[in-house]
Amino acid sequence: MTKKALQDDDMHGLRRTGGRTWSARLSIPRDRWADAGKAFGTTSGIKQEVIRSLGTQDAKEAIKRRDKALAAMREDLDAKLVKAGFLPIHGHWQPDWMNEDQLLTEALEARREIGSVSDSDDFYDNQTGASDSPRDRVIESMDSLLEDRAQELERAGKDGDQYRVRFKEIALGNQTPFSLMLDRWMKDRERYASHSVISLDRATLNHFSRYLAHSQGREEPEDLIGFLRTQIVEEVPEMVLGGFSEWLMDDRGLSAKTAGNRITPLKVMWDFAIQKHILKGPNPWVGATAGLKRKAGKQKPDVRPFTEDELLKLLQSDPSKCKRWAWGPAISDMMRLALFTGARQNELATLTVGRILNRNGAEGGLWGIQVTDEEAKTKNAIRRIPLHPLVQPIIARRLREAGEENIDAPLFPDCVPGGPGMKRG
Repeated sequence: MTKKALQDDDMHGLRRTGGRTWSARLSIPRDRWADAGKAFGTTSGIKQEVIRSLGTQDAKEAIKRRDKALAAMREDLDAKLVKAGFLPIHGHWQPDWMNEDQLLTEALEARREIGSVSDSDDFYDNQTGASDSPRDRVIESMDSLLEDRAQELERAGKDGDQYRVRFKEIALGNQTPFSLMLDRWMKDRERYASHSVISLDRATLNHFSRYLAHSQGREEPEDLIGFLRTQIVEEVPEMVLGGFSEWLMDDRGLSAKTAGNRITPLKVMWDFAIQKHILKGPNPWVGATAGLKRKAGKQKPDVRPFTEDELLKLLQSDPSKCKRWAWGPAISDMMRLALFTGARQNELATLTVGRILNRNGAEGGLWGIQVTDEEAKTKNAIRRIPLHPLVQPIIARRLREAGEENIDAPLFPDCVPGGPGMKRG
């Protein structure tokens, strides 16, 4: 670049007035001249530029003062435009890298890159004694990029130093955004946890996100998981973590048992992050549910068995006379099947035509039901259960209604799928 070109570049945004004093000159885009003219109330109805004196006749000093003056002028121009009912001078546009999600993405990518290269010195200067490593050079390159971005932010009137520090703290592993822990844990969780368990995990994360926003004096975020992803793990005080259980019970009205169930996924997630060296120990959630178990024991309502008269009343009731709700026939049939098979509610509610064994009359006519891996709570629950002749008519009736030719047809279609795992019950 020639000396003249360099000087022209240095003088960009500057103007010398008649008194030899330098001024900062902010050009307004042509398509916004009319908006600016209305915002400033000019007689011509348009405004092409904003001029502000820098209070110096020295060119070098003017260059030093220019960026801050232009930033202040842009801020003032935007304020006047917004007050007049117009968009800011550049609308709501900002560089992609200023976006919080993009900052986290790029900082975590830099973190992975820094961690993947050697920190052993491979360069030596015998004259100066200086040395560096591949990791040093990656960090130096990152610092150069951040310095450029910080200066761009400062020219736009924003806190460039805050951006630079936050990016670098994450990249060097001194700060850990929840997104790093969440993404790794949830990906691992999906390999073995059921849909219902993952749904409960998400309920915990939503509660925890609300709680963090509450502890910071914020309103509830519209995107709870999105808000949680941007939080920094190390910036959450242990005292705040310790107050989560009380908040769940006092503010959200959960029982001690449910509050404990909400805390358990957080303990599991922290254990995973520590194991994978994402976080340093110890786990702050260890022992967090101990007191809740005692409280849950005290809150447990008195439970007694049905009396004989109550059982007879249940079994003798006519489900067709239950006008208020449509679950009567299903409950009536399932109570009897449960008594004679010992099967769990979901094992019965999810019965299909194909899971009825020996329905063609082989093996002496004794029918049975099959509990497969999909319905079983544990591997030991995978089994075949014979059906007593007293409850075979229930199955026969439901087989006719379902259509025996369709082996996937449900025997209890009135038990519509619902809940976290969209299962019949």
